[in-house]
Amino acid sequence: MAGGNCRLAFAFGHRGDTFHGSQVQPNLRTVQGSLQEALYELGFIKKENDSGQPCILSSRTDAGVHVRMNIAAIDIPETAWDGMREAGFITAMNDQLDGDIVVWGAQRAEDNWNPRRAVSRTYRYRLEGCFDWRGAEKNQFTEWLNIFVGQHDFNNFRKVDEVPSTIREILSLKPWIENEIIIGFEIQGRAFLWNMVRRIAASLCGLSKGVFTIEKVLQALNEPNVEHDLGLAVADWLVLWEVEHEEINLHQKARESILEPPLSRPPNRYDNRANDRWIERAKLEQIMLCHSEWEGLIC
Repeated sequence: MAGGNCRLAFAFGHRGDTFHGSQVQPNLRTVQGSLQEALYELGFIKKENDSGQPCILSSRTDAGVHVRMNIAAIDIPETAWDGMREAGFITAMNDQLDGDIVVWGAQRAEDNWNPRRAVSRTYRYRLEGCFDWRGAEKNQFTEWLNIFVGQHDFNNFRKVDEVPSTIREILSLKPWIENEIIIGFEIQGRAFLWNMVRRIAASLCGLSKGVFTIEKVLQALNEPNVEHDLGLAVADWLVLWEVEHEEINLHQKARESILEPPLSRPPNRYDNRANDRWIERAKLEQIMLCHSEWEGLIC
């Protein structure tokens, strides 16, 4: 093994409201930057690697997006891993990190393993936090969700970015229900375009409000080369829930821990003061949801 290193896959989560996104940015606090600084301090990677970003993330997230589970890859000395294994690595990393980012799982991976090649990524979006969400009957909502399932050209459901293709496949899209009430949706796909989930959320809000028809949404999907802007929902209510890879089993550990706290119901949407108070409480619930999951996952 070249250099005496081994590739490590580790699972982590973080609050979205305390970082300027996941990728390293000059003079800004980011998730990738915080993880790399902890790895530097522990002596697992060297400062000379600064030019190349030695920590590779499976999924990139914007500021405001909470993460229950993401995966990173790093090459560390094989002797270091042999001396500490999963429990030691988790303890060492979390001693270096602030409480708004948590490492909760780790395992050795193949030398050439790439975390970007995921089998699936799953997000949850809490629609009831959006001002434009008016609710829906379960059967009607399921019909709306089914519009997006399968392979489509999502050119109208993304932020403009240079990508080889805007075709993506949605493997699953189902209601997120608590106490028989629809509060949002859970979406699973192999890969997503930038802002894709938030634009789908905005279209669902438009359908619930009656400003869009199913035909309008289908038109945006079926006419990718004609501009159809259905809006962009805020990042606050989006959570990267799970990332799955064939070569590692950290997602299996994640599925064993579902400790979600009870989620409160929003008041009458015409009561502005009550709604403002609920929004602040609901944002805290998003954070509590992640924290309770991390506590159940750490070995």
